[in-house]
Amino acid sequence: MKMTRHISQRMNQRGINRNMLDMALEFGTPHNNRYSLNKKEAEQAVARLQRMLTDLKKIADKGGITVVVENDTCITAWNKF
Repeated sequence: MKMTRHISQRMNQRGINRNMLDMALEFGTPHNNRYSLNKKEAEQAVARLQRMLTDLKKIADKGGITVVVENDTCITAWNKF
């Protein structure tokens, strides 16, 4: 996404980095042309990411997984060794 000089200046002044901006866009609540990520939503995102990290570690321990999809339907899945 493109950024204006204005937002770059404001982010710098307010201690907001690009990753924080991306997280607000991904996990925040849209309100017309604004995205807000409040404390409660940030904590929920942390919990979600922790669950994802746990599952990703399990997938890595298995050597990966494969999922077969056809017409938006999951058909089968297996572990890769």
